[in-house]
Formats: sequence, C-alpha cells, structure tokens
Amino acid sequence: MYEIDHSLLERIDKLDLSERNKIWREEVRKAPWKVYVDRERWTVESWKETEGQDLEIRRAKLLEKVLDNVEIAIHPFDEIVGRPTVSVIGCQTAFDICGDYVKDIWNDSGVIGVTLDASTSMSQDDLEVMREAAALFDPSSLPTKTYAAWRELVGTWAEDAEAAKLKDPGLQDGITPQTTSTFNWEKILKVGLRGFINECQEHIDKYIAEQGSDINKIYFWKSAIIVLEATIRHAHRYAALAREMAEKETDAEAKAHLLKIAETLDYVPEYPARTLHEALQAMEICSVAKIYENPQQNNSHWGRPDQYLYGYFKNDLANGVPLEEMASQIADLIGRWGTQTFVSGEVNKETHQINFGINNFMVGGLGHDHTDMSNELSYLMLHLVALLKLSSPTVGLRWNDQTPDWLMNKAIRTNMETKGGIPLFQNDKITIEHYMEDGIDFDEAVDWRGLGCVYPSLPNHAEGYGSDGIAAINLGGLMHLTLHNGIDINGKQTGLATGDPRDFKTFEEFYEAFFKQHKYLCHRVFWLGAVARDMRPECTRTPLISILSLDASMDLGQDVAHSHPDYYMCGISDRAIVDAADCFTAVNNLIYKTNTLTWDEMMKALDSNFEGERGEEIRQLCLRQPKYGNDIEEADSMVKRVSEDSAKIIKSYDNSPFHSFIISREGLAWHYFGGLGAGALPDGRKALEPLNDGSLSPMRGMDVNGPTAVLRSACASCYSDISYSAVLNQKFSSSLLNSPENIDKLIAYTNAFMKNNGTHIQYNILDTAVLKDAKKHPENYQDLIVRIGGFSAYFVQLSEGIQDDVIYRSEFEI
Repeated sequence: MYEIDHSLLERIDKLDLSERNKIWREEVRKAPWKVYVDRERWTVESWKETEGQDLEIRRAKLLEKVLDNVEIAIHPFDEIVGRPTVSVIGCQTAFDICGDYVKDIWNDSGVIGVTLDASTSMSQDDLEVMREAAALFDPSSLPTKTYAAWRELVGTWAEDAEAAKLKDPGLQDGITPQTTSTFNWEKILKVGLRGFINECQEHIDKYIAEQGSDINKIYFWKSAIIVLEATIRHAHRYAALAREMAEKETDAEAKAHLLKIAETLDYVPEYPARTLHEALQAMEICSVAKIYENPQQNNSHWGRPDQYLYGYFKNDLANGVPLEEMASQIADLIGRWGTQTFVSGEVNKETHQINFGINNFMVGGLGHDHTDMSNELSYLMLHLVALLKLSSPTVGLRWNDQTPDWLMNKAIRTNMETKGGIPLFQNDKITIEHYMEDGIDFDEAVDWRGLGCVYPSLPNHAEGYGSDGIAAINLGGLMHLTLHNGIDINGKQTGLATGDPRDFKTFEEFYEAFFKQHKYLCHRVFWLGAVARDMRPECTRTPLISILSLDASMDLGQDVAHSHPDYYMCGISDRAIVDAADCFTAVNNLIYKTNTLTWDEMMKALDSNFEGERGEEIRQLCLRQPKYGNDIEEADSMVKRVSEDSAKIIKSYDNSPFHSFIISREGLAWHYFGGLGAGALPDGRKALEPLNDGSLSPMRGMDVNGPTAVLRSACASCYSDISYSAVLNQKFSSSLLNSPENIDKLIAYTNAFMKNNGTHIQYNILDTAVLKDAKKHPENYQDLIVRIGGFSAYFVQLSEGIQDDVIYRSEFEI
C-alpha cells in the first residue's frame, strides 16, 4: 500500500491537456482512415530473399526488413515518437499471417471494406502490392493449411459452423499466442533490449558448450537477437530523423524538443529506462515493433502501468520534472494506443464492429502483500482518459474491498465525462481466486491484467485466447439447432439430429437435447483447435513477441508458437446464456406447465418470424414470460442452471497435457454476430436480431423493475462461481450528471454489486432521446461514445443493428 499525497491529487484535478495533446486530438479527428502497404512491400522482398531458410530465422528477418526500411515520421505535436504508419490514423496489413484475408483487394474498384458500414479506397499500385503479398503468403499461411487439415477430418463442418455463427473467431483473424497480450514491461524497462540480447547470447554459448543437440533452440535465440537488434535500430532511425529535422529547425523550442527526442532514442529501448519519459518512449518503440510482427489483432496492452511506472513518476516529481510535462507524455501514449487500427477479417467486422484495436490498461488492484496498490498515477491516468474522451483504450479498475473512495470517486467522474462505460469495474478478488483454483500461485495471479475488453491474462503464461479458432460458442445458435433438429441458420446439418421438438414429451427432454448439441459443438471445436495448435509452429513464428512477453521462452529456447503445457493457457466464452435461459423459461411455462401453446404452434410462429396476427399474439405471450433481470427467482434460477451446465460441459473436455479451458464471459459486439446465427426464439426475439449484450446483461428492454433488480438477478445467477469475469452493462439517464450526490450513489451501487460477488460492471450515461437523434443526425455526434459489450466505440461508426440495441436498452435513474 502506498502513502498517498492528496495535495498531488488536487493538482491533478486542475490539469488540462497540453497544447501538443490538443493539436494531436484535432489531427486525429481530421485524419482520414487509411491502409498503408509499406510493410507488405518489405515482407514480400524478405520472404523471397530467405527462401529455404529455417522458419524462425525467416520470420525474424522479415521483421528486421520491415523495421529497417518502413517509412517513419515525427510530427510537431509528438511527445513520444513511433507509429506503425506515418499518419496519426492508419494501419498495415497482415497477409503473411492471415493469408488472403482481405477479399476486397481482388475487386478492381479499389474499395476496401473497413467495418460493416465503412470503407476506404486504394490506388491500383497499392492493390497490386497487396495482391502479390496475398498470393505469395496464402498457400503456406496458418488459415489455409489448417482449414485444409480440418477438411480432412470433418469435411466442411468447421467452415459451416463459422458461417452459421456458432463459434468464433475465424482463423483469418490472425490471433496467435500472446499477440493480444502484454509484453513484460517491467523487465524491458529494467534491463533494456540489450539485456535481453546478452541473455540470449549467454544461452547460445552455454548450449553449445554443453553440446546441446536441438538446433531449433539456437535458431530461436538467434532469431530473438535479430529482432531485438532491429528494434534498437528502429529507435535509432527515429533518433537520426529527429536530428535531421533539428538541423533544419529555426524555432529554438522546437529544435530543443527534437534534440531531446534524439537523445532519448539513442538510449532507449536499448538500455534501461531512467525516467518516465524514457520508459514511455521505450514502450512505444517496442509496441510498434510488436505490431509490425503481426498487425492483425495485435494490441498494445499496458497491463498495470500505475504499478511499474509509479517509481519513475514519483522519482521524476522529486527531481523537479513538472507534473504537466509528464501528464502530456502519458496522454500522448494513451491517445496513440487508443487510436491504433487494423484491417479486419470478415468475422471480426461482425464481432467487433470497429477497426480500432481494443487496447487495455488497468488501475488499482491488490499487490503481493495483499493490500490495495492504488496510487496517484492511477488517479492521473483516469484524469487524462477523461480529458482525451476517446473510445479506446479500454480502462479497467481492479475493484477490491480495499479500493479507496478517492479512486472510486475519480473513476465515476471519469465515466461521467466519457459517458460510454470508461472505466469498467472488475472484481479483483474473484479473478485471483479463480486463477488459484486453477493451480496458479497467488504471486502470479495477483498480477493478472486485462486483455482486450474483459478477458484476464497472466504475466508468466502464454495466452492463447482466440488462437486456433477458439474464443466463443453461441448458445443462441445452439438453441436454433435444438429447435430445428440440428439444422443451422443456413440450412446445414452442423448439429446433431436430436429430434423434432414436437416429439419432446417433457421439458427435460428439450433441455437435454440442447446440451447434447452444446457438447457436440463445444468438444468438436476444442478438438479441431488442438489440431490447429499442433500445426501452428509449421506455419508461423513470432520471435519478438515470444522473447519480450514470456520469460519461459528464453529458458526453453522456444517460440510461443510451440505451446508448452506448463506455460500455455486458453479460455472460452460461452455466450448467450441469458437468451437460452429465457427461452427455456418460456417453453417450460407456455408448453409444458400451462399448455397454453403446443410445440406445433410455437414452431410455426418461430419459423414465420412471428408473422401474422397469430404469430404476433404468440410473440407477445413469449415476451410476457418471466425474464432474467427483474429479480424473479424462476427466471434467474434458469440462468444459473444453464450457466452451470454449460460450464460442466466445457470443463469435462480433457485438454491434457494443457490447462483446462478457463471460462471468461466476454463482451465485444459479439451479441450482434451471435444474433446472425439464430432465427426467431421462444423468448420473443425476432430472427437475426442481436442477442443479449455483454454476457450478464438482461435482454434489451426486458429489465423493467429497476437497476437494483438487475443487480439482484445478476448476483443470483452465480456466474462468479464459474466465470473469471462476466460483463454487465447498465444504462443511466444523463440526470445522473446533475448532482454531485449522485456520484456517491453510483459508488455505493457499484460497491454493493461487487461485495455481492459481481464480477464486472460498466455504465452508459446517456439519454435514449440523444441516441435516437445521433442515429438520425450522425454529423452532430462524431465524438459520442457508447459502451457496446465489453468495449466502447463511437456511436456513429456502429451498424444500425447495434445502434438500435444500445438505444432500446432499459434506461434507469438512480
């Protein structure tokens, strides 16, 4: 526990963004979204040059070629330098990782779909660069080779299941171990990249001296040295550019600023950081190199920056570095990592809706001495997030029963400024306890950090969430399979033939049929994922990510593409539990308990999407059944039952010699994606509409008994007994902003939920009328941020289906 300087907190409250920060923010607002092909020019050239060499070395030289040659730029407003493109908004493609994943490049129009509703134009020359890269890399890419292997085993089943939205992600999303996780920032800042290089060389020398026989270890350590040296040279390229610009600069202040940049980059990230500025600059250069290694889904997560940067922050303050200067530098990096973009694959467009990387950092939380470690830097970072008003990065507060009131107060005020669920609140104690139940020591579990929008990860384990096509399974889609004898939304037999519902004599027969479908899909996805996991090292390597993110990689002499049983973890999100449970409640009441409907009447209504007078009458009957979110024991206990039975199936899969799959119930915009995999359902939802948002949220508009009833239902579901986290979204009227007393009310409300084993909660503070007007007049609401599932986004960039989903969520007052 730190001793807090409350006068410093008061000084932080008075800070505004620096002029450089404000200029950057305006540049971002004006900048068009753009795809750059610079990286692909160099990946193609490198791949041709290294044909026949070891894959690990080839991948290292590919990154080296990019870092040594890609175009770079320094902008006048930059506090920190280093971007994956010369523009403030832009991205590189990843054909060497994903294969031929951007299908629009084969259209001569030159228009590339960016999200579901946005696109950008490419020149013919740039299209040719991308086409050459796609043609070169696709045959040996991980997606192409893995789908071919899956076809040998199950025909087109895997592709059919993905097309029916029964599981995600697709392999074209390019997720491999650790690409979505954090670097070991503490060690990077402590020893510098030169320290890693020296350690690699020591391992090489020792292994040769001991006459080790596995040449792959030597290749790994050598590849790590190649990419680390290239990253250092990349920093030196920026130093040289800064000096070149300084020579031409006539303004004394600007010249001095450029020379300081050059001096800093001559030193970091090669050597240990000595100041906060050096630490932030080292992090950005390493992050850019990480993105260049795999630009797809490769996010610049901070982990717990208020812990490993706190010493630099306090030391600089003591040495007279102005608070305003440090705040400007931190804001620069937050903004830079909050506006990182990538080119989405088709599945990702539906699950994420946006093309901004969902970067994550956390504040607060327990330390190794079991006390809360919130500090003034935690407070400053929240303050800057409120000033920047960006949809990203995702900011999480690690709540525990020692979290101080001053930090909770700042967090709620930050949420009121951003209005769109920033920060979120996650239960520190529950996450740590789940890790310990899964065999992780407290000293590692206590340093868990957020990945993406919700999912937790560990510092000393390679994170595989999303790899090998494993992230989420769709219980809404499984309900559709059960209602249609295993036939999916596209008319294919992807499920088991469990029978026509008209023949189910009891509710338990229907319930059992659903979980037969669940086990069949889930275990088959895990099996095929294991096939992909074994194939992965044949197709791709990430030596930089391996060496800088996982200590074990150094000692093992092994890329994280090789999953080691002692260090590899992977999770699954079983989604749409609430939808499935509300369906079960409706079926049980209407068909089996009261005989109000026959199965034939229900199925005719569902198959017609509730069309006609009788269809609408049946839909209203379905909607009137008890719904989760209203503190009704019948509905809530069904959610609990489905949650527990789903978890039993997941945990029953033998994943040895690896850890069992952990369960973390995610957010994203997944409910839009999942909804496309289900026709009309017995809970009254129409075909293809989004499912329930988050994973613990009630179905939009169905929670009619107020916010406290929602919390009681959420706690009664007992998700916390099963899931590391589960997303609960709530929407409050902007009247919440009218009174300082409401801050205390929302703090008390949050604390009550967490003390009753809530795992994750976040707030939209927006009026429905404003959202409707924003949909009608998007030009007036370009900066309006909303919480979707587990992440925030600009409302005007979302698809109409998700906009309506947010609009029609229940709006509460407190």
